Amino acid sequence: MDQLLHWFDLIGIAVFAFSGVLAAGHKQMDLFGAVVLACVTSTGGGTIRDIILNIPVFWLQEPYYLWIAVITGVVSFYLIRYLQVPMRLLMFADAIGLAVFVVIGTQKGLEMGYSATIAIVMGMMTGTFGGVIRDVLSGDIPLLLRREIYATAALTGAAVLVALDASGILPGDLVVAIAVLVILSIRLAALRWNLSAPTARFGNH
Repeated sequence: MDQLLHWFDLIGIAVFAFSGVLAAGHKQMDLFGAVVLACVTSTGGGTIRDIILNIPVFWLQEPYYLWIAVITGVVSFYLIRYLQVPMRLLMFADAIGLAVFVVIGTQKGLEMGYSATIAIVMGMMTGTFGGVIRDVLSGDIPLLLRREIYATAALTGAAVLVALDASGILPGDLVVAIAVLVILSIRLAALRWNLSAPTARFGNH
């Protein structure tokens, strides 16, 4: 399972970095701005998670994670300059990154011996906080706080992972794969059919 999580981690870094560049492109940022968004989107959630767990920050221990983000950022920057990239692709890339990082964060919480609740919180944090930083820096309302089904997908997938892990019925690799598919399916279904959560309203407005 460790090998599977490692590959998921690398995929998540690259995909979230790509989503950061797409966000920069829609705001017409320069190369530096695009690479900054690529790095903070792909490493932000995991960095905050590691700081809270009081463990070495993952990309300080293994700098190649940061290099993957930088290289993906530079390549993506020049790629989108010559291709018409729809905003929906940003949503799709973000959905993949969300699914992968929620599972990785949840699994890390479980491996460190924390309760199911803390493990789920760590998963949510890992999967969403990078995107929150990206959206704030690019001047958008974070996806986490919008009416779109985003946090719900992350929470459901993390809960599925914790439940299946506790049951011990399935092999670890399969549990991880199922949790990723649950999050991805819910998020992509929400994008496909424009599903959304109820919004806060004041009075009759």
